[in-house]
Amino acid sequence: MLNNLQNKQLLKEISHELVVTASGDSLESVTGKLFQNMRKQIFAEFRKPIIQMEAEEVFFQKVDTKSRTEHFMLLFWPREKVAYTITAKIVVKVKYLDIAKEEL
Repeated sequence: MLNNLQNKQLLKEISHELVVTASGDSLESVTGKLFQNMRKQIFAEFRKPIIQMEAEEVFFQKVDTKSRTEHFMLLFWPREKVAYTITAKIVVKVKYLDIAKEEL
């Protein structure tokens, strides 16, 4: 089977658009989770060996913030806690090898 792959260009490139959602207590952590979810979703959707992923465009479609005030022992030292939920559309350039596992 591997003889079919000899002297054949296998590297392919495609732009892929996906929507991901993440939540967290800071914008930095939410952004990191967005890109972790993006990578997981790309690996789940592509059944081919992925060589490289590069985000080309990022659009925040929906940003929700929820804030609440916490008190130490219900009365003392109030502080604001903010939770973020972001839904983003990400366009990713994916480079992969155009082979199926059956061919290996």
